[in-house]
Amino acid sequence: MKRSIFFLITSIIGALLGAMMLFTPAKAAESFGLETSPAINMMFGIIGGMLLGVAFLNFMVRNHGDSATLKTVLMTNIVLHAISICTDLVSVSNGVLEFSKIVPAIVIHLFVGIGAIIYAMKIKSSI
Repeated sequence: MKRSIFFLITSIIGALLGAMMLFTPAKAAESFGLETSPAINMMFGIIGGMLLGVAFLNFMVRNHGDSATLKTVLMTNIVLHAISICTDLVSVSNGVLEFSKIVPAIVIHLFVGIGAIIYAMKIKSSI
């Protein structure tokens, strides 16, 4: 897959999930099996806004050539999705979330994280 297509896919996924979390946080929380509350809705809104920002960044760099900056964007995606997998799994181990409810999120985190690793390794410029 071309890197520009990877960035386009990640930006679409991020924009869709981010918009759902920002604009319908109760529905997003319910999809994870959480009871809604003002605090949960606020947290999902914050996460949604962050996802929209990252989606915008990925969309804007989709056609950029190799550079240290593009490698940094890819590394940021790696860190973001690695941390997200860890927090999802900690939530499962603490009994906050059911594993079956986070499987789609884990698949997305792995797709973006592994893809970002592959494309970052292809960029020769150092950071």
